[in-house]
This record gives sequence, structure tokens and C-alpha cells, in this order.
Amino acid sequence: MSKKEKASANNVEPHPYFDEEAIKKETRIRNLFNSLDQQTIHSYVKNVSSRKENDKIHYEAFKAHMLSKEEELWRVFSSINQKGDHRLTHEELQIALKESGIHATNSDIDALVQFIDTSGNGYIDFESWRNFLLLLPHEPTLTEIYRYYEMSTQLNADAEAVIPHTDEAARYAYKYLTAGAIAGCVSRTCTAPLDRLKIHLITNTNYHQTKAACRKTSSIMDAIKTIYKNGGFRGLYVGNGLNVIKIIPESAIKFYVFETSKAFMAQMTSSSDKNSIPVGARFIAGGVAGLCSQFCVYPLETLKTRIMSSQRAECQKLQIQQRRPMIPMRTVVKEMYRSGGVKAFWPGLVLSMLGVFPYQALDMGIYETLKVSYLRSMDNRRVSLNEEKPEPNVMILWMCGMMSGSIGATSVYPLNMIRTRLQAQGTPAHPYRYTSAWDVARKTYKSDGIRGFYKGLGPTLIKVVPSISISYAVYELSKRSLGVS
Repeated sequence: MSKKEKASANNVEPHPYFDEEAIKKETRIRNLFNSLDQQTIHSYVKNVSSRKENDKIHYEAFKAHMLSKEEELWRVFSSINQKGDHRLTHEELQIALKESGIHATNSDIDALVQFIDTSGNGYIDFESWRNFLLLLPHEPTLTEIYRYYEMSTQLNADAEAVIPHTDEAARYAYKYLTAGAIAGCVSRTCTAPLDRLKIHLITNTNYHQTKAACRKTSSIMDAIKTIYKNGGFRGLYVGNGLNVIKIIPESAIKFYVFETSKAFMAQMTSSSDKNSIPVGARFIAGGVAGLCSQFCVYPLETLKTRIMSSQRAECQKLQIQQRRPMIPMRTVVKEMYRSGGVKAFWPGLVLSMLGVFPYQALDMGIYETLKVSYLRSMDNRRVSLNEEKPEPNVMILWMCGMMSGSIGATSVYPLNMIRTRLQAQGTPAHPYRYTSAWDVARKTYKSDGIRGFYKGLGPTLIKVVPSISISYAVYELSKRSLGVS
């Protein structure tokens, strides 16, 4: 009794992929091979690693390639078919296309179903899906499948295929910018006290003290007590308003440039989509995103650092127990401009650019690699168990961000410390002046040794872990809510 007869006897529909009889599959592939000339076969089967004679592809090599392609097509088919009934409906295709960043109207989707559904069932079964896409010349992602469909149906006046633009980052720029802005605002507000503590520890130094005295006066608990004494609970949020003003464009630009850079790297590396680019390309995209965002908001970063540095010393100067000692932003801006002109807003810019590229490359590159690996494992598990498509676990995305952020922040912290002291120079809490970044490094080493370059690293890591993790988690949730992948 054949598999099909056994399935009928048990009132079970034969599986469209696994239950095809070997003889029928062999006949189908053999007929396809015989119907194509060698030039056509070569144009589709580019990476066959088998013997060739006279530059001809043997049938066994062609068959192996086709079987591999069928398996990939089945995985994509199953990932779209959330109901698990082996029928792709209009609604399922609409959801999948939207998640892939492809804008398609209801009429576009109806036309797609009608074009592939040669049996006129009103839905796409796997047989129709496979027959249409078996000679797809690219990796069978939904983006490439839709392009292939468009190429098959749309020709210009010169009979050349028109491949539509499906770059989601370009089509939905405002959504990515909004998601990035929300992520930055939430994460920075949640971790503002830790940022305040980090700035205090970095700028509160005395080059005339002994190393032992410096370590005694720069403990985390002493810093917390000093901040609270001078400003109360609100003292922990000094500069957070400017922080939020700074982080909204910074985070929005960073995430948008990252998505755009990934799409560009996909074109440069001939990858099927931005999620399939090589790991090195992800690191480059992350570094470029960091450079763009840091350059755009650098004056605000400098202004924030100087406000935080001025607050403590000003309160001690007045010798009054205020619960909200604040130096007006306008006063700080005037003082900065009077002391150094426009250049006063850009101290340590080159050093910052040198530091932010590897930091963001590591941070965003590692996070993206971990996230893509996790999502692929989810897809493979769901296909093997024939389950519905689940939503990514936010806690796992949070852990990916925690790991990437910790590695990135630790690796470039000495550069960040030097940059912060350059930005804070001349303030009441950090009255020292420097001639260059090398001057900062020399004085730091003379006063505190190697440990001086990692002053405030503890609070930074305590801040970075939740901040970056919250940022990534909120970003992913915001994208999901805004309907972009």
C-alpha cells in the first residue's frame, strides 16, 4: 500500500512535501532537467560542487540542487502558513509581506495569489508554490520571492524586468526614527541616576592628591552621598532633561542609520536581505551608525557633561542645602562660548569618533548577530515541530543587548574617560585644563595609574547593562507596534 493510500485509509491528508512518492519526485525532476538547456541550467545552478564534463552539469548535481531548493521553499512556505493547513491565504501573505518590509495592497496580494495558484483554488498550495519558485535564482527569502514575482509579471517597454524597491528602512523611515527615539528616551530616563554617578566619578579628581587619597574620595558610596547631600533625590536626575533632548535624536539617528546601512551592505555583499549580511558587514553598519549619531549630538553631550560637573561645585560654593541646585543651561552655554567659542562645544571630537566606531560596531554588531541567530533557531524549531510562528522573547533580546553592551563599553572605556574629562575641563568640579587628549592621559596615569583610566567603569557597566538592554527591547517592541520588521 502506498503512502497516499495509507493516508486515505486513515482519513489523513497526504503531506504536500514529506509524503510525495519517490518515483513521482524523480520523474518530476527528471522531466524538468530534460526540458531545460545547459545554458538555462547554468544560469540557475551556480554553486554545484560536483563533477562536470565539457562544462555540463550532470543530472545528479541538478537533482541535489533542486532537492535542496525544495527544502528551503518548504521552510519559507511553512513560516508563512501560520494555520498549518498547507494553504497560503490572502491574510497570511499580507502579514508575512508586511513583516518583511514589503508594501503590497490588497489588489497586489490578490494578483499574487491568482498568478501562482494555477489550479484556481483561491489559495496557494505547496505544489503551485514549488513549481513557480523552483528555478528562483536567489536564496528563497520572501523579499526575493516577491521580487521574482514582480520580475515575472512586470516588464518595461524594452522587455526588461523591473525590480521594485523594497528597502523597508527607506519606505518607513519615520517609523524607524520613532521607534529609535522611544527606545532612547525610555532607556536613558530609567538609568539617569547611574549616568549622573559616572560623570561625578570621572570628573571628581585631584591631581595633587596621593593615589590612596584619590581612591578614598572616589568610592561609589561617597559619590552617592555627595550627590544626594547637594541635590537630594532630584540631584540624581541633574541633566536628565538635556539627556532626553540629546538621546531622542541620537537614538533615532543611530537605529535608522543602522537599518539603512544593513540594507546598503546587503546590496554590496549580494545578500538576499539585510538580515542575511555577513557578520563583518553588521559590525561596519553598527560603527557607521555610531559615527553619524555621535557627530550630530556631540555639542549636546558636551553641554550635558558640563552642567553635571558644574552643579556640585556651585552648590558647595553657595554653602546652602538646596534640594534642587541647578545651573541654568543658558549660563553654561554663554560661559562655554566665552571661554572657547564654537570649538568649546566640540572638545575631543576626533578621540570620540575613534572610540565610538569600535564601541557601536561591537555593540550593535554582536547584538544583531545574536538576535538573528536566535530568530533563525526559532524558525527552524517551529518548522520542525510544525508550530505557529511565535513572537520573539523580549527577555532573550534583553540578554543579547546586555552581552553586546558590556563588551562594547568595556573595550573603549579609557577613550570615553579621556573624552569626558576634555568636555568637563574648566568646570568648578573639574577645574583642570588640558592641551590635548595625550595631556589627559599623562596626568591621569601620573595621578591614579592604570586604574585611573577605568574610573567610573562600575557604574557605567551597571548603567550600560540595563540601558542598552532596555533600549533594544523597547526598540523591538516599538517596531512591532509600528508594523515594521
